[in-house]
Amino acid sequence: MKRLLSYILMMVVGCMILVSCSKDDAVGGVDGMIDVRLSLQVSGTAYTKDVDNSNETLDYTTGGQNNINDLYILLVDRNGRFQYLVDELLVQNTEKTLYKGTITRPAAGSRLVLMANINQQQMSGSADVSTWLNSFKGQNIQNIYDSAVFAYSTGNWDLSGRSIPMWGEVEIGAPVDGNVTLSCNMYKALAKINIWVNEKKGIEGFVINKVVVKNSLDKGFCVSQSPLSSDIAVQYEAPYIPAGAANRTSDAQYSNLNVTTAFSDAIYVVEQDNSAEGLSPITVEVHYTYDGAAGIGVINFKDENGVPFDVTRNHSYIFNISKVSGVETNVSLIYDVVDYYDIHRINLGFN
Repeated sequence: MKRLLSYILMMVVGCMILVSCSKDDAVGGVDGMIDVRLSLQVSGTAYTKDVDNSNETLDYTTGGQNNINDLYILLVDRNGRFQYLVDELLVQNTEKTLYKGTITRPAAGSRLVLMANINQQQMSGSADVSTWLNSFKGQNIQNIYDSAVFAYSTGNWDLSGRSIPMWGEVEIGAPVDGNVTLSCNMYKALAKINIWVNEKKGIEGFVINKVVVKNSLDKGFCVSQSPLSSDIAVQYEAPYIPAGAANRTSDAQYSNLNVTTAFSDAIYVVEQDNSAEGLSPITVEVHYTYDGAAGIGVINFKDENGVPFDVTRNHSYIFNISKVSGVETNVSLIYDVVDYYDIHRINLGFN
């Protein structure tokens, strides 16, 4: 299959959150402290495309998907132990893309871990997020990752009130006098599902009235422990699921629609192993009318051989309804997965 990756976070491809960390002149002699400036550059529609333009990426990345609502920067030593939060992290502009903080001059092999949009995930219990994170001081950063589990058991993910959790890390090394510039990819913890009708051109007489996402998972990790591919166009190849994750008991429903070309930038789901024992695979019901006749089409995450494929974070899945056929109420839809990058599954088509 060629699977679309809307969340490939490289500026050369688009949809990248590039974090450059630069040290101005060292703060000489003040308890060994240095200033660190973080510039978060979030690409927007300049790097996206409509389906008629083959020279750019396929999917739109909206400002809401890239929003940084809150940012925590953790200094981790060469042994993976969390040392401290960067104190007095100051936002330098209204777009929340430029930050300044102060750190102790780090030892070689130290790294900065960035965790964004944590406040809205309600993971820290009664403690505020800073207090919660600081409770892990001296422990392996893995303990934070294992505890950073967000719930998504009801309703629809609304970006206006809940930004997508993101994570990234960058090695600092041993700063010297002068400027040090670092880059860091930020990875989103959710996947996105878009539904197109005839490559957004529409089909005469066809209207989507409702979309229902069934059997998605009720929780996810803010930080994946799956290995990153060396190919930035692939990124994560497998989902990483918290223990105890279960299928949601309430469906995510998108009702009162009147969609004729595309239903985009609305469906966000937790990554999911669709062949996991004891769990049902995710499906998407498309409720529609075609020339006045009502029908329901079911989109399965399966290849042409009926083998499930997974939902992986930081990916966008576009299902294109290419044909609708039938007489009166006996209608059915044919859909396929829009091609983009080759990722081990080739020529996925559905009938």
